[in-house]
Order: sequence, then C-alpha cells, then structure tokens
Amino acid sequence: MKYYYDLHIHSVLSPCADDLMTPNNIFNMANLKKLNIISITDHNSLKQLSVCYELSKSYDMLFIPGVEIEVQEGFHVLCYFKHVEQALAFDTFLESYIHRQRYDHDLYGKQAITNLDDEIIDYYPYHLANSLTLSFNDLLFSLKPYDHILVYAHLNREKNSGISYIKEYPLNAIELTHHVQADFINKHQLENHKILYNSDAHQIIDISEINNKNEMELESLTIEAFFEYFKNG
Repeated sequence: MKYYYDLHIHSVLSPCADDLMTPNNIFNMANLKKLNIISITDHNSLKQLSVCYELSKSYDMLFIPGVEIEVQEGFHVLCYFKHVEQALAFDTFLESYIHRQRYDHDLYGKQAITNLDDEIIDYYPYHLANSLTLSFNDLLFSLKPYDHILVYAHLNREKNSGISYIKEYPLNAIELTHHVQADFINKHQLENHKILYNSDAHQIIDISEINNKNEMELESLTIEAFFEYFKNG
C-alpha cells in the first residue's frame, strides 16, 4: 500500500524551531494533513522522544524514533531507530559529544522539553545546533549495535550537506528538499540511491502535504515494513 510520510520535523527542543512546534501540535497537524508516517528529528538530541512516543499511541500513524545529527565534519545525517529503548540509549551516548557551551535562550530560542500536555518542564542547557565532537566514522561505528537507518540530510543544500562523502560512504538513503533542481540527481549520479523528500519543518505550517514525492510503498503500516523498505532499497 502507499503511505505518505514526513521524516524530518523539528520540535521546540530544536533551537531554530517555532514555539508552536510542540509535540501535540505536530501530531495534530500531521493528522490533519493525512500523513501516515512521521518522525520528529531534533538536533543532536532525543530528549523529547518519550513524550512523542506516548502521544503517537493516540494516532493512527506510524511514529519513527529519530534524530538529526551534525557530525564533527559539519554535515547532517538523519538516524531512525527500530526500537524506542535503543533510541533512548543512543541519546545517552550522544550526550557525551555535545559541546558544553552555555546556551542563551533569549538570543537563540528556548530548546524546551515538554510533558504530554505541551507544558514546558525543562530547558536543554547546551547549544544543540552546534556540531558534535563525534566524527562521521565514529558515528558509523557507534551505531553498529543498534537497529537503525541512516540518511544523508538535505544533500542539495550548500550548507551542512554530506554530498562529498556519499560515494565513499553510501548510506541507506539520501534526503532532498522539495525544491531540488531538476538536474541535481543526474549531476551527482544519485539515480541508484533511495531518495526521501521531507519538510525539515521548523514551523507548523511547513509540515509536508501529501504528494507523489513523499509517498512510499509498504506491505503494512509497521516499523518492520518500514525497515524492510530501506533494506530492499
């Protein structure tokens, strides 16, 4: 069956996200837009995952535990996990690679952690939009014990793109923005890669509408079928 996805959405935990990007608002908007599969991928942290996972049980959609990681080399990858418990364990691992740079919430945004009612219960103290001290090679090695999918994020952007790494280090998929130039795939010989088109939403209205780009064919709306889709890609 065909299912529609948005696998790159930022919550209020991400410093660049709008204050309306609370977990409930995200799920409600995704539901209104008739999406079947979503992932909330905050910068370098899964501190909002437990709440999002609990909320997902109230919706008829598949929720994928995920995170957007900026490696030491300065480019972004999206990582999706098969099991919530593994994702939370990996968050503990990531914590040791975050720069302990004090964060000015008034200047950059709140980096808020909410409860199930979207009430702010804490603020993350260090700047999550900085690159980690974790190298790409070390990230690949560290992920081996986890059931995961790794994707190059927004490859067609000039900033934070891992396009120069893709030939030596092919991942499970690549992500392109909806506004990618028509010749980009041919120019960079990306025809044989599985391609995702996500919103990278930082505002609630930017969450993807359903269209022929953000659809995938799965045997069922399950995490097992989702992972099988990338395995066979």
